Amino acid sequence: MNQKIKSKTVLLIETFIVLGVMSGTKAICDQIQIIPSGYAGSIGIWVGILVATFFLKRRNINWSDIGLRLPKGRKQWLKQLGIGLLAIGSIFLITFITLFVLKPLFGLEQAADATDKFSFFLGKPVVFIVYLVIGIGFGAGLGEELLIRGFLLNQLKNIFGNSKISWALALIMQAIIFGFMHSYHGSMGMVITGLIALSFGIFYLVAKRKLFPLIFAHAVFDTLTMVAFYFSEGSV
Repeated sequence: MNQKIKSKTVLLIETFIVLGVMSGTKAICDQIQIIPSGYAGSIGIWVGILVATFFLKRRNINWSDIGLRLPKGRKQWLKQLGIGLLAIGSIFLITFITLFVLKPLFGLEQAADATDKFSFFLGKPVVFIVYLVIGIGFGAGLGEELLIRGFLLNQLKNIFGNSKISWALALIMQAIIFGFMHSYHGSMGMVITGLIALSFGIFYLVAKRKLFPLIFAHAVFDTLTMVAFYFSEGSV
């Protein structure tokens, strides 16, 4: 086995380990039910990030090297916030296309119990605010972007090679994985989250591999969604 194949094999094994640890941790949290199920995914994500950090450190790679850094100066802030707003706009567009085009065309369905895991904070404002900070801000916004766009996308690109086609394959693969991560939403939810992952991966490259615009967009959109869910008492 030559060095190039060996290196890619190591990257592939690392990727499987990180995804396996993340999924396994979430499954364990769902089973033991010590904490509300809405936090299980966030815990799985952050355990996965810890393992990913170990693998990155072995190659002398820091999270800042793959995009975890704040903008510097007014121009960068405006540019990255603008990209983040465009990313939020893409979510609305993807949701609209899925609901009114893909859903009737392919018979996509939303899981009936998709939002049950979030019912624990309904009518409890303090619990809700804590969840927004921990579950949405750190779990979904920061955590998912670090692990999926930061680690997984770059890892897959390095596995596929150094060409533009490699980026395209990595974008598609991370989108498929992200969609399956949200299988509890049903087929429609998987398609929506998969397409959003594809969109966010593209915006990551547009932003020259900076994560801040995506973290901002992800956290803002999920916060708006949860606020609507809370004030509608779970009917949204």
